[in-house]
Amino acid sequence: CSLVGSEMCIRDSAGHEFQLQVIEGLVERGANVVVSMEQFERDVQGVVNDYLAGRISEEEFLEHSRPWKNYQKHYRPIVEFAKSNKLPVLAGNVPRRLAADVSKKRQIQKSDKVYLPRNSHVPRDEYWERFQESMKGHGGTGNGNDEMMMNFYTSQCLKDDAMAESITDYLDTNGHQPKVVVHLCGHFHSDYGFGTAIRVLQRRPLTDICVVTMETIPEKGEPEIEQACARGHFVFWTVKNQNGQ
Repeated sequence: CSLVGSEMCIRDSAGHEFQLQVIEGLVERGANVVVSMEQFERDVQGVVNDYLAGRISEEEFLEHSRPWKNYQKHYRPIVEFAKSNKLPVLAGNVPRRLAADVSKKRQIQKSDKVYLPRNSHVPRDEYWERFQESMKGHGGTGNGNDEMMMNFYTSQCLKDDAMAESITDYLDTNGHQPKVVVHLCGHFHSDYGFGTAIRVLQRRPLTDICVVTMETIPEKGEPEIEQACARGHFVFWTVKNQNGQ
């Protein structure tokens, strides 16, 4: 069983607290939980493993794992919970330098190709249409039909396939017990069942997928329930007050 969760804007602390609560709740219920993270890249999996096993210090871990800028506030509690409870953590994302190479059509170094997904596809489907819509206003992407837009989309798909492959490879090689994989990613990677979610199913068709998406609304606002519910199986709303918290 694989639970694919999507998160809101990285500035929203309530969403990250909810992520930890989901993981804690699953562990309390006795599930064999695996945490998969977009926020760490495949080439630092060994560093992540060493830290979880206590072979290196947190200082060494942070020095070599290229954590996101908001790691201390938003992701450290999840990693520390995983460490304390001996939960595997998958560094699922393609290294950002390779994603940048793809988006700029640069040749990837031979030594880096091991971190690429074995298979990646770039469908011209609803996901492509939604990607173009989301990129409107980004500098250089033109009207959504130019080469730069396609390069960015190819990079997006590469990340989706890398994360999906990391999840399914783990499940395939550790199949002696049912696992619940909680995958933490930006909402575009899993909303509407696209992105990483569908690519997990393409690799492992019998996997159970649950998409949890998140929305932030103004303090006096009302959630657009019908529209939001189309994005996932469950929707978690947080309310932003006048101070932006």
